Amino acid sequence: MKKFRDIPMKVTLTNSAIILSSLILAACGSDSDDHSDAHEEHEHALMISQQNTTALSFLEEGAAENLDDAAAANGAALLLSNTGEHAAIITAGQVQFVVAHLEEEEEGEAHDEEEHELPELSTLELSSSTAQPIVANTIGHFSVLVDGVTQLVPYSSLEEGATPEAEELGLDIADSEEYPALLLEEGDEVVALGFDGINAKIYEDGAASDVVEHSTACETVNSSVHSGEFALVSCDNASFSVKLEEGVSDHTIEITTIAGVSTPVTWATRGGVFVGLGNDDKFYVLEENADEELELEGSAFDVPASMCGWGIDSLEADIFALTATQITIFDHEGESHSITLDETENADCDDLRMTTSNSAVFVFDNLNGVLYEIDKEVDATEYHIHGREDLSVDDVADAVNFHEVGTESHDHEH
Repeated sequence: MKKFRDIPMKVTLTNSAIILSSLILAACGSDSDDHSDAHEEHEHALMISQQNTTALSFLEEGAAENLDDAAAANGAALLLSNTGEHAAIITAGQVQFVVAHLEEEEEGEAHDEEEHELPELSTLELSSSTAQPIVANTIGHFSVLVDGVTQLVPYSSLEEGATPEAEELGLDIADSEEYPALLLEEGDEVVALGFDGINAKIYEDGAASDVVEHSTACETVNSSVHSGEFALVSCDNASFSVKLEEGVSDHTIEITTIAGVSTPVTWATRGGVFVGLGNDDKFYVLEENADEELELEGSAFDVPASMCGWGIDSLEADIFALTATQITIFDHEGESHSITLDETENADCDDLRMTTSNSAVFVFDNLNGVLYEIDKEVDATEYHIHGREDLSVDDVADAVNFHEVGTESHDHEH
């Protein structure tokens, strides 16, 4: 998860609904001299921001098609929702939202290049006088910290394509919240994990729980992720999980420190697996054990030297580690294989960007003008370069691929 602290004092929440059924990246096994030579077509919905313009674009065979509306500033950061169908667009002063209605074509249905629809943005303003906003994902919501107060933006309000809602949690914290609260349960009772800069505490309907075990020391949050029953937080030099279980008449909440993790970690999660990059340049993998707790899977293992970026796939949390010349794919035990970026020359980390999908990773080479799609066939053990496209822009700042998280995105044969 990315933290966005360098955002000025006024925040605008805007929303755009997008119907996507024909944004296609083609070229399985394409010749390096002719990127348009396609073996097979696969649907993708790649959205990019750019360093030198406010434009937000979708890529079709490497060509950027701009949305009618733009980001508030150049170089917008993009945060995909936990479902893969929404994105937060974070710039200086604004948080905007895009929702992609992913529609599958029926077998044999003709491809209509004009079918995707890019409507205008609608706007909801939130004023911030002191704090700089931070955006995080929690169950069913984007959680946005504005002026020391958490605002929840439900994914469902974005699905409707209307002006997004912003729901203030109203946690009973004397000064201000230091990080967006994580929603653990909503309904008759709202249960959340809040951060006051001293402790992380459980709040029920806004009031702090008086149960001692419902609080843990936490000054500076490094990252948070949420999957199923577990929220996972890296704070200071430790990581802890929060698990809420429903009982017959009540719920139980457990806060558990993760053994074997003693450094700040940036966590990501997919498929019930939690993967983290530590400040010690090691990858950590957590999975649920027989006692229904998260624990370290094996030992942490080293990242590649001079790593530019990393991410995980949406099906099994395979780990992608990008350098200036190759991408290395790790399993959860640290076994790996590498793929050379064969059309990338003289690039460094500043030239490269990446984003992930279901059993796939996309690498953007701004210097050489190449977009790589690297994926794994169904039942295959290794990834390969599925295709390459000529990029029509040379300043990709960030990217997301809209997709149904945890479902097979394609099934191809060679």
